[in-house]
Amino acid sequence: MNFYPSKQQQRLSISLVFLCLLFLLACQDNPKESSYKYGLISYDSLENKVHLTRINSLMQPQKINRGPEITYNGFILAQKDSRYYVMDSENQSFVCYLADEKGFKKINEISMKDIPWEPYMSWVNWVNAHTILIGTVNDHKFNYFEIDLEEMKIKRKGLLDVPETAAENNYVGVSGQLVKDKLFISYTFQKGMMRDHIVPCEETMYVAQFDYPDLKLQSTTQDKRTTWPGSYAILAPNSLIYQDNIYVLGQPGGRTGNRKGTPSSILKINTETNKFDPLYDFQIADGLKEEAYTLHDIGGGMAISSLVQLDRVHSFENYMVNRVANYVLLDLRHQKKTELNLPDVQLDWIFNTTWDDDFAYISVYQNDGNSQIWQYNRKDFTLKKGALIKGAVMRIDRLKN
Repeated sequence: MNFYPSKQQQRLSISLVFLCLLFLLACQDNPKESSYKYGLISYDSLENKVHLTRINSLMQPQKINRGPEITYNGFILAQKDSRYYVMDSENQSFVCYLADEKGFKKINEISMKDIPWEPYMSWVNWVNAHTILIGTVNDHKFNYFEIDLEEMKIKRKGLLDVPETAAENNYVGVSGQLVKDKLFISYTFQKGMMRDHIVPCEETMYVAQFDYPDLKLQSTTQDKRTTWPGSYAILAPNSLIYQDNIYVLGQPGGRTGNRKGTPSSILKINTETNKFDPLYDFQIADGLKEEAYTLHDIGGGMAISSLVQLDRVHSFENYMVNRVANYVLLDLRHQKKTELNLPDVQLDWIFNTTWDDDFAYISVYQNDGNSQIWQYNRKDFTLKKGALIKGAVMRIDRLKN
C-alpha cells in the first residue's frame, strides 16, 4: 500500500493550509490598526473641526499630519483602548465609538432618557477594567449609575444619601474618588447656580464617605482651610489618588464668582480615618495674587496644575480668551511647587497630559495655532520638545499600554 500522498493531494493540502492562514489573518485585527499607542483629539478653531490623530510616539521631532475629522455630540466620559464613551446630552444616550483610520464609528449606545444628568456637576470613577461609576447632581439630589462597558448596559442606578442643604443652596465643585471599598465625594455649597459666577461659595470643603459596593453613607467630614474642591470634573481632573490617599485641589471658587483671598490648596484625605490630614496643607496659590485650577496626575506623587495670575484678570472673559495661566509642577510628597518653563496659556479644562515610566507629557497650545507636546523627565527634571500638531489638543489618550 502506498502511504505517500499524490501530487494532487499535496496541492490540495497546500491550498487548504493557505486558505486557513488567510482565514486566521482575516479574523485578527490589522497589525497596523492595533499598533498605535496614543490618540490626540485636537480642535481647530479656525475651521471649527475636531480631529483624531493616532501616533506611536509623542516625541516625533516634527509637525505631524492630523488624522481624520471626527464628530460626536456630548462629553467623553471614558476611554479604553480604541473605544471612546460619550454622554450625548441632547439625544439622551450613552454612546460607544470605535476609533479607527477613518475616525469615530458608532458601534453601540444605551438610552439615558430615564437617567438624571447634569454635565457640569458630574464625575466618573473606574470600578474595574470594564466598569465605570458615574455620579451627578440633579435637582438637589446626588444620583449614581454604574455601566458595564463591555456589555454596554446599566448595571444599577440610584441615589446617594449626601446630607441635604437649604433650598436656596446648590452643591458645587463636586468631585469623587473611589479607593478600594470606599467612595469619597467632595463638594461645597453656593447660593445660586455655579455657572452664574456671581455669588461666592461657602468657605468650607465637605466630604461624604460611602462604602462600596453598597454605596451607603458611612461618615462626613469638613475642612475650612480652603473650599470648592475642583470644578468641571468630567472636563479636567481636580483630584487624584496616590498611595491610597486622595489629594483634592481646593480653590476660591468658580473664577469671577469666588471667595477672594481664599488660598488654592491641596488637602489630603486619609482613606483609613476618612478625614482630612490636619498636618497636610499644600498651599499652591495665596488667593490674593493667584488662583489654581485643575490637578493632572503625572505619576510618582507628582502633578501639574494651572496657575492664573490675577493681575491679568479684569473680567470673566479674560480667563477664557487671554493667556493668563502658567503650568506648575507639584511634588505632593514634599509639598514643593516648581514653575515649568513653558509658554503661558489660556485657562482650559482639558485632559492634555499623560505619563508612563519616568516621563510625563503635556500639550501646550501656542499663539501660532499649533500644540507643542513637551516631555518632562521626572529623573533629571528636564523638559524636551516632542511632536507638533495643528489646533488645540483637548485630550491625550493611551490607545494601548
